[in-house]
Amino acid sequence: MYAKSYDVKVWSVIKKGNYPLLASVQPPVDPEDIDEYTDEQMAVVQVNAKARNLLYNTVSGGEYEKISSCDTTKKMWDKLEVTYEGTSKVKETHINMLVHDC
Repeated sequence: MYAKSYDVKVWSVIKKGNYPLLASVQPPVDPEDIDEYTDEQMAVVQVNAKARNLLYNTVSGGEYEKISSCDTTKKMWDKLEVTYEGTSKVKETHINMLVHDC
């Protein structure tokens, strides 16, 4: 909820993956030289950076170790999701256990 309220685009990047730079615009020769970016490219880079920063700043040191090698925020989110919620098979088993206990 925090990520979505912070910026809906940031939440989208976390759930779906980085926004790609616009294909219709020539990519900069040096990706590290922000002076070469158009305003549209800079907006995309900024949203992707905000998403990564938000995740890094909301996890503990141990969680950081788990996600620091991920190259996209989606991969970071997926790793955290599996760590704390389990795979879809684990979730299904938990749901079945709860349903049958009632």
